[in-house]
Amino acid sequence: MDGAFACPRCGQEIEVASPGPGRQARCSFCNALVEIPYLPRVGGDWKRRRHGRPWWWAWAWWLVALSVAATVAAAAARAIIRGERAGRLAAIRRLVESSKAHEAGGRIDLALRDLDTALHAATGDDDLPDVDSVRGRRRELARRDVQSTIAGLEGDARGPGSLGDWLNLSARAATDRDLAPIRRDVSARFEATLRRWLDDRAERAGREADPSAAFAICVDAASLAAHLPSAERDAAVARFRDIAAGLVARRGVNINAAPGVYVRGTAAGYEKALRAAIAEALAARGYLPPDSRWADLWTNAPYRFSHAIEERHEGSYLGTQNRLARIVATLSLAGPGGEIWKTAPNARTLVPAPGMSPYVSSRLALTSGRVDEAERVLYEDAFGHIVEKIRGALATLPTCPAAG
Repeated sequence: MDGAFACPRCGQEIEVASPGPGRQARCSFCNALVEIPYLPRVGGDWKRRRHGRPWWWAWAWWLVALSVAATVAAAAARAIIRGERAGRLAAIRRLVESSKAHEAGGRIDLALRDLDTALHAATGDDDLPDVDSVRGRRRELARRDVQSTIAGLEGDARGPGSLGDWLNLSARAATDRDLAPIRRDVSARFEATLRRWLDDRAERAGREADPSAAFAICVDAASLAAHLPSAERDAAVARFRDIAAGLVARRGVNINAAPGVYVRGTAAGYEKALRAAIAEALAARGYLPPDSRWADLWTNAPYRFSHAIEERHEGSYLGTQNRLARIVATLSLAGPGGEIWKTAPNARTLVPAPGMSPYVSSRLALTSGRVDEAERVLYEDAFGHIVEKIRGALATLPTCPAAG
């Protein structure tokens, strides 16, 4: 198709193959014969868009919209920041005034807390009116608070119970720049308090009649001495170790398990069941049992407690093939002059065994041979009885000769 024009009569579009001017064409709608107007030709396939816009038009509108949005967002952000800053400044001023009120009321700790919060909340010097004065006041409050705390700790009736408070105070003085001028004074007064505690413990350990309690005092004092300067620490620890060594040299007792004979039990099982009871009974009679702290001091302890176990089968249970258990324990205590005390409690399975379940009893009735589970119950019955008898025998231990 080479051209088209509108019919001047009806407006219908008329298409012509050869749009030469002066020629005629018939309208397909109104059948009118009309003259073809001049229709200009162009080369190539280009056709002009009658109402088109430049390609950059949409991009320009997008840039304008983004610019407006960015301007609005920036204005909103500045408004939010101004609001937050105004709120922060108001809070800082309230904290400063609260600090002054607490100081006037004698609550230095609360005054310092509010001032620290205000300084922490301030992001710049312009957030605080007269910032140099506020910081100077903070230094003064911090030092006054430390001096007040020290005075309270030095008169604290808890003694070493206030150690944690002293350590916290020392750590505070070491990290707070405002306390740098009084750090040495804090350390000196803490060390003087430690020495006073140690002297008190040395005196208490010397007059304590219970050797176990005296030994515990020495161990506790050695732990306190660890907070002294290194130049004094070793000497202080050695002081209390010497006191503990004297206690062991007079009343120390070693606890030994002699070789035994076992059919079901083990040496470790008896050690677990009896060790604590033996140590408790010896301590109650004025002996000093071994302690894991400074355990080497018991190398030459003057007393020795020994226990030996012999297990054997003895008799049968109610006419069955299952064997009863007999356990014999030999207990002895020896001192520098020889054996002081000795006893040999023994126990046998009770018949009928009270700990036997109906299930095991029925198996015994239906089985002609031995039932391992049944023999275990029979042994455990004897084991429980021998432990009880040993505990009872320990109650007859003599008092430590050195206690007299």
